[in-house]
Amino acid sequence: MTASLVIVLSQGLVDVCHKMSKMNYNPRVLDIVNKLLCTMLEKDTWKNLEKSRTLRRSTFLDPRFKNIPFLHSTSILETTKDDIIEKLTGIIRIENNQTAERNEQIPLPENAEVLPNGTSTSRAIIEVQRYLEVAIQQRNNDPLNWWRENSYNYPYLHILAKRTVCCLGTSVPCQRVFSKAGLILNDRRCRLKNDKVKMLLFLNYNSN
Repeated sequence: MTASLVIVLSQGLVDVCHKMSKMNYNPRVLDIVNKLLCTMLEKDTWKNLEKSRTLRRSTFLDPRFKNIPFLHSTSILETTKDDIIEKLTGIIRIENNQTAERNEQIPLPENAEVLPNGTSTSRAIIEVQRYLEVAIQQRNNDPLNWWRENSYNYPYLHILAKRTVCCLGTSVPCQRVFSKAGLILNDRRCRLKNDKVKMLLFLNYNSN
């Protein structure tokens, strides 16, 4: 599961429990629902999901969700947008510096005019706003395919999306790899070289 789904699924579970708690179920069922709801609302780990920059950034840059999960809280929405704009500004600034270095090596004609492109921050704000104005994608769409097809329209935002949208929402896959590594590397196979171990782990993980 990718990180962009964590906040969406957590909000969905809370909403479902809220609706179930108001229905005419068996008292035992309602007791379980209320306990689940109280745990989700009171547990710090659950409450702090929206405070995670990685999770907020991944959700915002997923074209299936964008700013929808943050519309209930103006402060979180503005913080998320500011974080994205700040990161995007850094990417644009680096690109501008590289372009300036290349231009210094190519002399311009004496009568050539250099047109200003605006500040890095203004360009970042415009690109984020254009991204938000596009319609929300369907839930069964692949966000990576969407970014590949729209990379020309968002030349800098798609760079940040490639770094963020693929983040995993759980550490379980990594823990499984470590567990498999422990089964492969043991006292009786202590002379395996690093390359051999990498090949065995790769085959083991992708064989299913």
